[in-house]
Amino acid sequence: MNLFIILYGPAKTGKTLSAIASWPDALVVGPVGGTLSSRFLNHEPKFIPVGDQITVKQIGEIIQKAQDEYPCIIIDDFSIICSSELMLCQQSFRGWDANKEFNRRIRVLRDIIRNANCHVVLTMHEQAPKVVGQEGEQRKLPGCPMIPGWQLPEQFPTHADLVARVIYDEDAPGSWPYLYQTGPDEIYTTGDRLAITPEKFPMNIREALLLAGIDVPRPEPLAFMEDYIPVIVDAISEEMATKRPSLKKVFTPFAEKMIEEGIDTRHIRWIFNDALHREHLTRHNNNLITNFINTL
Repeated sequence: MNLFIILYGPAKTGKTLSAIASWPDALVVGPVGGTLSSRFLNHEPKFIPVGDQITVKQIGEIIQKAQDEYPCIIIDDFSIICSSELMLCQQSFRGWDANKEFNRRIRVLRDIIRNANCHVVLTMHEQAPKVVGQEGEQRKLPGCPMIPGWQLPEQFPTHADLVARVIYDEDAPGSWPYLYQTGPDEIYTTGDRLAITPEKFPMNIREALLLAGIDVPRPEPLAFMEDYIPVIVDAISEEMATKRPSLKKVFTPFAEKMIEEGIDTRHIRWIFNDALHREHLTRHNNNLITNFINTL
């Protein structure tokens, strides 16, 4: 199953990092700055740097050429690419014809993404709710992934399998105070047509897909992580069942052991994040009926 995924939200909230952490062996296409976050992981993905002049047509050609070589293609900062594309259309077409041409180009890319032989992930900026249209034809547009146009901001996300918005939540598991939201929101566009994610979940697409039975293997140099994660998950689960759970108590002996074994500290942090998120998502899934009843 190849998925079309849109991750959107405010700047500097971890969208690119979460995508790369989910598919370390992905092909990443985007501005140079975005992939610097991968240093947090001590892992450099295959990267095609692009400037302001990259076109939507070129993005489509990259996807078609690379779709059989990579398990996932990540298009970073797609909102910026779209803004540049609209400017190119405005240089060649007048008035509404420029918008029509832009919409056509996006539809062509959408079809390429939908038919790709790999997962395709777009990271996008967030567009706040607003009123659009001319006087007498105005309508409210919900908050959504940022893309130019009047109807396109609503239409484009409908073709994605997963539309996850970054939200702030001080109770998020771990030290990062952001989550993904795919559940219903009356103000912002979100969605999960496959019903594979909780309404809100840690910024870890890989762990959410694994729980749904979708295989997302790690590249060989990072495969060793799975030797530790299940054991740590069990330890976290046991600790969370106590009256005063302490993650420090769980993580410290594992950290000491992995440091002795010479594992890079950034990889240790990555292992702990995945274990924490897997335990959180598994516990949520096991309590699905209870959680549903509690919301009534």
